[in-house]
Amino acid sequence: MKKQEKTTENMNSVKDAEKVSNSNYVSETIRRRPINRRKLLRRMITTIVMAILFGAIACITFIYLEPVISDRISPEEITRVELPETEDEVAPEELLTEDSLEKAAIEEEAAKLAEMEDEVTQNMLEGAINGEISMKAYQTIYEELYSIAKEASKSLVIVTGVSQETDWFLNEIENINETSGVIVAINDQAAYIVADINGLTDAESYRVIFNNGEEKECELKAKDTNTGLAVFTVPVSKLPTGDDAPRTIAFSGSVAPAIVGRPVIAVGSPLGQSGSVCYGIVTSNNRQITYADYDYDILTTDITGSGVNASGILVNTSGNLLGIITKQSTESTSGSLITAFGISGIRNLIEQLSNQDPRIYIGIHGAEVTERINATQGIPMGIYVTDVDVGSPAMEAGVAAGDVITRVGTVTINGKADYHTAIKDLAVDEEVVINFMRFNGTEFVNIEGTVRTEAMQ
Repeated sequence: MKKQEKTTENMNSVKDAEKVSNSNYVSETIRRRPINRRKLLRRMITTIVMAILFGAIACITFIYLEPVISDRISPEEITRVELPETEDEVAPEELLTEDSLEKAAIEEEAAKLAEMEDEVTQNMLEGAINGEISMKAYQTIYEELYSIAKEASKSLVIVTGVSQETDWFLNEIENINETSGVIVAINDQAAYIVADINGLTDAESYRVIFNNGEEKECELKAKDTNTGLAVFTVPVSKLPTGDDAPRTIAFSGSVAPAIVGRPVIAVGSPLGQSGSVCYGIVTSNNRQITYADYDYDILTTDITGSGVNASGILVNTSGNLLGIITKQSTESTSGSLITAFGISGIRNLIEQLSNQDPRIYIGIHGAEVTERINATQGIPMGIYVTDVDVGSPAMEAGVAAGDVITRVGTVTINGKADYHTAIKDLAVDEEVVINFMRFNGTEFVNIEGTVRTEAMQ
């Protein structure tokens, strides 16, 4: 019995030893993994850099999208440009009239001009009585003409175009070309300048030099390749102020036959260099340059200027704008006589360029059927089609040379003025019914077609 108890105790001792042995395996201590400070620093720097990068992208995106979003939420009201009303021509016997000054100074200015006119007239009469015009009277006349030119120059600017080129040695060369421009309108947003774009076609940026010598950056608003006219703008905030504040020029009235033979002054760059002034007379105003759907009156003078790069304006003896000189107007005549687009004919064009309105294109070249032609030849009143551009909306509508356009939309066409009015009110990609008469061998018959308008390139 004792032996059995002893054996049992031994067995219990062995079991207790095994339990202790198993307990040693389970109670192992787990050590913490050491912190890698270098790796942690790397992650922190990466996070900061990504945050900065994200912030920069967000800022740039906001800067570019904010104007677009603002315009859609609360669109900014754009002031349309409207050119000043044209002023009637002065009587042929008048040499000087009052200028378009502030109302408070009109009477004083008129008195001065009247006094100078009386002096000029008296000197000319005295010279005529003696059989010759004295040098003093001759000098007085030109002094007064120069004073008119000087006054008109206050509305002129120099537009420069800057372009970059690289020579054979990879050196960058800056080319600067210039042309004369005239301020035609100033509203609450910008000053609008009309100039000849021909000498600045390759420019990458533009600047304007005002009459007081200040130079400012300007923006090319729009241009017309047919006439070479372009509109540039300078924000109101950048314009000279005070006595040097720029002024718009007064427009002359219609280019009536009475203007032929009257004195005219070319100001700007008629000789190809800024600041030049020339005097002469208007020799004709019945010439026209015709393009598809549009034609413009040309004023010719006896003034010899630059046949290559003449630019500037023509003013009458009141200082009012008669015409704008461009390369296209000068090339319309032979030689180097100064010619200009009559302001009454390009007024609508300037307004459209200033407001960036699209120019409607149909593709018709034509001549006006006058009452005399209608009576003697029996051709219906309207626009006689001399040519139609290939692939133009007019050709697709079936219009051909020899037809007579009599109606566009709701406008009856009796002359070019009616045709220009009709297409001015049309929108791009608008379908409009066009009526034209076609001679079938015995009589003119009416044909109706539909034109889908395009924007002039």
